[in-house]
Amino acid sequence: MIDNLRSVFSASELETLARSTRFVQRSSKLSAEKFLDLLIKDASNESGMSLLAYSNELSSVHGISVSAQGIDDRFNDYAVKFMRELVNTVFSKQVAHPFEASFLKGYTSVCIFDSTKLELPEGMCDDFPGFGGGASDAGISIQYRYDLKNGVGCSLDVYPATYPDSKYTEEISVNEKSLEIFDLGYVSSSFLKRLEEGGSDYVCRLHSQSDVYDLEGKKLNLQKIYRWMRFYHIPVFEQDVLVGAKRFPSRLVINLVDEQTYQKRLSKIKKESHKKGYKVSDDYKIRMHMNLMLTNSDPQEIPASKVYLLYKFRWQIELFFKSWKSSGWNLNKIKEVKYERYMCLLYAKILMIILSDQIYSIFAQRHYRQDKKILSRFKCVKTLCQYIDLLRGLINASVYKIKEILDKISLLFSRGHILCQRKNRLNYSELIELFLCQKK
Repeated sequence: MIDNLRSVFSASELETLARSTRFVQRSSKLSAEKFLDLLIKDASNESGMSLLAYSNELSSVHGISVSAQGIDDRFNDYAVKFMRELVNTVFSKQVAHPFEASFLKGYTSVCIFDSTKLELPEGMCDDFPGFGGGASDAGISIQYRYDLKNGVGCSLDVYPATYPDSKYTEEISVNEKSLEIFDLGYVSSSFLKRLEEGGSDYVCRLHSQSDVYDLEGKKLNLQKIYRWMRFYHIPVFEQDVLVGAKRFPSRLVINLVDEQTYQKRLSKIKKESHKKGYKVSDDYKIRMHMNLMLTNSDPQEIPASKVYLLYKFRWQIELFFKSWKSSGWNLNKIKEVKYERYMCLLYAKILMIILSDQIYSIFAQRHYRQDKKILSRFKCVKTLCQYIDLLRGLINASVYKIKEILDKISLLFSRGHILCQRKNRLNYSELIELFLCQKK
């Protein structure tokens, strides 16, 4: 962790990155290090800082004089590129090894990806068009892809809220012997075909509007399969199938859900259908009794009993997004400013969230090995948000200073940061242990 921090946040490394992105092209009083420090200071300020406050901060803390207009001029396309590259550099650093070597050893990477949307002030709709209607006219979509097996980030990108998840799949590089786990928004026959042809496997849900057929082209009767599984108490069913109008070949895996889960799903869809003025079909109600999963993986590598369990690892991203939105970082409350300044501040906040999550991962792994107890991601990230000056102190810090800061964070995490497990729901580490036990 210390080596990673020094390799990214030292003054020399920041300056090198700033010059490669052309944010710094000649000697300047406002160096990359000081510019980043200003942004992190602003990221900790709920109401946001003015340009004059930036100027005063530079004078009082760093002893340099730069006018408010001079600072505003530095918020340009090069500054945005510098911050974007810095975020992705930190995101791609390996900080922990959450899995044993035996976990899905047939794959070189196991990637999960998802997106989250945030509403913005309506005045920013020209740069970030939103959906309007009941939502804001301005918003962003953050696409996040993470390699669970190797503990590294793959990509983190910001788009307008109207940018569809299916479009993002066109930008994803396909790697041989990779396993990709994703939700419905990314599912298309063209993407699944590209993964298959590129030597990648996938695990995803079957779209509710997609029909499935046996290998002879006969449509599967899901109602009949459901009644058969329920009558004979069959927990998991699998079959090679053809999917959708294009008859794309895949493996269908079906798990039955309990009555409580079914009623919860039914209640939710009834509310949505009433609001939008349509009736829930009997076929859709049958589907709600089941988890319908698609995969092209080898049954020897991922047996049917493990497919849905593996899909649940997407909780890792959902927990990460939850910490973004509810731990005090206020990504959706950045005040309305010009595009380049907004993007720099957004990336600064994301940078601090990623850094907080990486610090959490290190201490969570250490804590679990020592006490078999799990630290709460939400509590830890929220604490680091409240003590953001500790994170700010990591910029261009010496090895001794970094150790000192990490010791202070360790002390904070040791008090009242244990995860309170939800009833009847596996936590992340228990999912790993269960997966490995089933493998054995």
